[in-house]
Amino acid sequence: MQIGKKILKVLKSEPKKVFVMGDLLGDNSLGGIKKKDLKRAIRILADEGRLVIVGRGFRYFGPDETLTGRFSSTTRGYGFVVTEIGDFFISESNVKGAMNGDELIVRRVKKPRSSRKLAGEIVEITRRAHSVIVGRLEKNRGITSVTPANKKISHTAHIPKGMEKKANTGDIVVIKIDAWPDGRNSLQGHVSEVLGKEGEPGVDIETIIYSYGLLTEFSTGHAEELEKVDAKINDHEIKRRTDLRDIFTVTIDGLDAKDFDDAISLDVDEDGVFNLMVHIADVSHYVKSGSVIDEDAYDRGTSVYLPGRVIPMLSEKLSNDICSLKPDVNRLTFTVKMKVDESGEVVEYDFFESVIRSDYRLTYEEVDRYIEADNYPDETLRKLIKQLDLLSCLLSKKRIARGSLEFETIEPKFELNEIGWPVGIDIRQRTAATTIIEEAMILTNETVAGFMGENEHPMIYRIHDKPEPDALVEIGELLKELGYPIGSFEEAHPRTFQALIDYAHDRPEKILINSLLLRSMQQAVYSSESKGHFGLASGMYTHFTSPIRRYPDLVVHRLLKKSLIGDKALKANAERIGEDIEEIAKACSVKERVAVNAERESVDLKMSQYMSGHIGDVFAGIISGISSFGLFVRLSNSAEGLVHVRRLGDDYYHFDSKRYILVGERGKKIFRLGQRVSVKVENVSIPKREIDLVIEE
Repeated sequence: MQIGKKILKVLKSEPKKVFVMGDLLGDNSLGGIKKKDLKRAIRILADEGRLVIVGRGFRYFGPDETLTGRFSSTTRGYGFVVTEIGDFFISESNVKGAMNGDELIVRRVKKPRSSRKLAGEIVEITRRAHSVIVGRLEKNRGITSVTPANKKISHTAHIPKGMEKKANTGDIVVIKIDAWPDGRNSLQGHVSEVLGKEGEPGVDIETIIYSYGLLTEFSTGHAEELEKVDAKINDHEIKRRTDLRDIFTVTIDGLDAKDFDDAISLDVDEDGVFNLMVHIADVSHYVKSGSVIDEDAYDRGTSVYLPGRVIPMLSEKLSNDICSLKPDVNRLTFTVKMKVDESGEVVEYDFFESVIRSDYRLTYEEVDRYIEADNYPDETLRKLIKQLDLLSCLLSKKRIARGSLEFETIEPKFELNEIGWPVGIDIRQRTAATTIIEEAMILTNETVAGFMGENEHPMIYRIHDKPEPDALVEIGELLKELGYPIGSFEEAHPRTFQALIDYAHDRPEKILINSLLLRSMQQAVYSSESKGHFGLASGMYTHFTSPIRRYPDLVVHRLLKKSLIGDKALKANAERIGEDIEEIAKACSVKERVAVNAERESVDLKMSQYMSGHIGDVFAGIISGISSFGLFVRLSNSAEGLVHVRRLGDDYYHFDSKRYILVGERGKKIFRLGQRVSVKVENVSIPKREIDLVIEE
């Protein structure tokens, strides 16, 4: 029997199992096959479509086997179906009317030998992601159509005569879908709402909100339930909790934050042990599982932060008032107390329900000024901030030493005028103050995850898988071209990434390198299984510290409370509860991705609006991307634009895909990644979020 057939026989014996090399190397039926021969055979079987690669393993994939997944489309018409075993490439001809976000059934088809990706065809669309679409209406020769604002929806919607609700060309409208595309018939619908003219104040953000299906209204019954939530904390509730109101406690958040869901206290023993207490808003006390408020929170999954607009997971009465840890008022909290020794190890911990009274509402900006000038309002605050700064440096050093990544990125924050137009940009970077809170929250999340994991209790974990080998190969070639000292990059440890980040720290292309490395990372998601967190080099991690704005954190609070009171049902029904948690984890991962995409698009929108006021201005920048059609240049304010190859008028340039450079045919001038250039803003398309640049000599 040929080796391929023997391997398939082993895999077919457990058709859903994901095997690894070690499983087959020791299998007697394969006659002591060598590792290099096994690798080659597996690669051939994968190319033939008879098995699939799953992470670092592989499994049998029958010719008629189908999988459920979610469709992720691209602006070019093709897309991918995201499934449990990987992403299936769907060619434009095989899309069959599927739209971004649709749930469907996919079957594998043969792929070109040159491709490393899975390829498939859509068998059936089981659930449509969109019931409404927002876009720009146009009337042309008696035909009315709407071009979706969401670029991932490539179908233009046809509006039958009389169904346009008095909307005119240039109006941004919401349409209710009456018929979905099926590969033969077009998308059809009727106008349900006119948001306003394209470019009018407020219409831009409303368009993004509708495009991503973000929920802005709460359910029927929500307000009635909210009225019954008692903001007053009675004596009985205080007595049954640990009273920490006399402990000096502060919150540290952004200047414009309104929902304070974490507070912090610290003292240091004579022997140098840090007694850290992290107090998290006890949202689970007010939001009961199965309530209308809880169901609305689950449907949203997360708060969404757009420039000048917040769409909260919880209503403002809860998020900005009752649950928010405002200063000088009693607040119910869930406290994690940790003893941290001089090496940064948690030597003892405890969890308990508590009541606090925050002494200060501090901002990152304030704390950074205090630290820099060594000038504080009072001695108690000075002592706390200095101790927190010392502890955060210790924790950060320990975390990086174990391989945790610390990307150096920049985040633009827009200053908006009264009509929502960007008139300034503030670049946010990591500071001493943000590090204080970040390190305390990472430690808290790890401590909670470790406790639940060690006790084998059902749990929602935050997991982050290793980068895909293909992505690392590509990024490795780019780094070599930039002259970075790397060897084999495919099985890189997080420390390798951190070494590259450190190497780039004082170089002009620092932000570019961080961006390239970030692009190679997989997305972090929620899971009922603890699979570790690559970016943090953490064996167990969760999200516990932001229950006001993240639904998984709220669920973790409930699970931890049940664990602490010895709820027997937690272990007795672990399998069933685990299945429920996995469903919540998957749903929240999807909702988080939608929120992130909406936030990114809103930043791109505001950036293009801001740069439209700088046409003709010259900026310094770094070449952040190179292709056959031109150069992408990132400016110091984080804006990125394109210098089209046709605007490099001094020569005819060829793209060298192996070295990622553009080379002049006559003068041999070279443009390469990381190169500093001076550029002028030539044009800005706000609808397309595109910035056109030209090189200034």
